[in-house]
Amino acid sequence: MNAVELGATLYVPAINGAARAMAYGSITDLRSMVVCLEDAIRDDQVPAAITGLRNLLAELAKNPSNLKVYVRPRNLRMLTQLLKMPNIEHVEGFVLPKVTTQSLPHWLTVVMHSEHRIMPTIEGEEAFDRAALARLCDQLQPYSERVSAVRIGGNDILALLGIRRSRYRTAYDGPLGNVIRDIAGTFIPSGFSVAAPVFEHFSAPDILRREVEQDIEHGLLTKTAIHPDQISIIHSVYRPDGHEMIEARAILSQEAPAVFGSNGSMCEPATHAPWAGMIVQRAQVHGVAGAEE
Repeated sequence: MNAVELGATLYVPAINGAARAMAYGSITDLRSMVVCLEDAIRDDQVPAAITGLRNLLAELAKNPSNLKVYVRPRNLRMLTQLLKMPNIEHVEGFVLPKVTTQSLPHWLTVVMHSEHRIMPTIEGEEAFDRAALARLCDQLQPYSERVSAVRIGGNDILALLGIRRSRYRTAYDGPLGNVIRDIAGTFIPSGFSVAAPVFEHFSAPDILRREVEQDIEHGLLTKTAIHPDQISIIHSVYRPDGHEMIEARAILSQEAPAVFGSNGSMCEPATHAPWAGMIVQRAQVHGVAGAEE
């Protein structure tokens, strides 16, 4: 599955009573969700969260959802328990929290005995260490076909610096920007998709829209969301416009010249074909901006 198909992935606490409704289309255009049993759950809420997940799994077994549903366990021990839970085969996969070069092999040993996909999350000190990121990439390489996306835990990373995201600037305008660039530059050329971190200030849609534009510029074509109102905004930015579609089709044409001009820009199929292919994929999943008007 291409990560473009994930779209905006909504994180939902497992104790949220609306989780089941969300899994069955209560949010228009939602394509993927993560049922969280980790940071979104207090220690005293774990039993209720497990019960909520168990009920959701039973529902998915009776009536499969069109959404890609992932589960985020609290730790490796919980993942082991979840894999033994009835109907767990009806979820797409697991988000692996706080992976490091030391812990990732243990996560992989447990989950790779199942058929589930994974989304490892980088959110610790190694996010600032390019050599460690390269080792993580090497560790994941043998399992690349099972990795839906590598996720960036932006809030946890910033917590290491004792700071919080500004509501007035995008992630790329602060210290998280360099981390995103390093992770994208490490994993994307190796064939992995990278998921952009959440913008927690859901009352600032204009900043979110600008941030998604920057996500796309950095090759991040799926994003964490924490509020239903963010879904439509993120997906609207993922829609290429008509000019991009014209250029993409021209670049991908078998009759395309080696170099040609379009809308005042140089188009070179030898280098621009990957971009053009992604434009087409985004259009197939999200539509074309203005096409519905």
